[in-house]
Amino acid sequence: MKKCLFISLFVLAPIMFFAAPSSSAAQQPKMDIKVFVGGSATTFVSMLETGRERDTFAGWQIGFGPRIRRKKAFIEILFSFNRWAFALSDPAIGPFSGQVKSFKLPFNMGYIPYKNSYFKLFLYAGYVNHFNTKIIVKVPGAPTLNLRPKEVDFAVYQAIARFGVNFDLAMFNLDFNYSISLNSATKTSFRTGYHQLQLNLAYLF
Repeated sequence: MKKCLFISLFVLAPIMFFAAPSSSAAQQPKMDIKVFVGGSATTFVSMLETGRERDTFAGWQIGFGPRIRRKKAFIEILFSFNRWAFALSDPAIGPFSGQVKSFKLPFNMGYIPYKNSYFKLFLYAGYVNHFNTKIIVKVPGAPTLNLRPKEVDFAVYQAIARFGVNFDLAMFNLDFNYSISLNSATKTSFRTGYHQLQLNLAYLF
């Protein structure tokens, strides 16, 4: 019961803050629409009995969403399509490569320590809903496979914590963030940690 109450307050508190009426026009909430594209580096850390194994893969993402500002606080919900490529080797089939398709729905809240007419700095933390949707596997000499996450022991849903910094320069926004999984990225018997760095360039409407 207490946990449900805490989650409800976490979601409702910022909404109530931004929805509350203000007597000053300068303090009314302001909304921007961000359309962004960027690159990423995703690292999987497998906790095996023989030790930790790390694999890092490059990827990209594209997305959009609203950002609402009031005084020195802001919230944003940025839907994104994500894809990253992998190249691995298996004793049974040899080397193979492929891509993972997913989408994310993060809820970010943050603080604006400095702003003027042309430049604004944003610091934030967020909770990301991450959904893996398809794994494309390419084996040399064999047809391309389109698999669902559960067919390769991938987690369909990942809960992710995110921390980031970004800034506005006129109508452009540059964002750098770090994400870490709160649950395993795989359905295997061992835990697989998920870490990701993103760099995004956005246009503000």
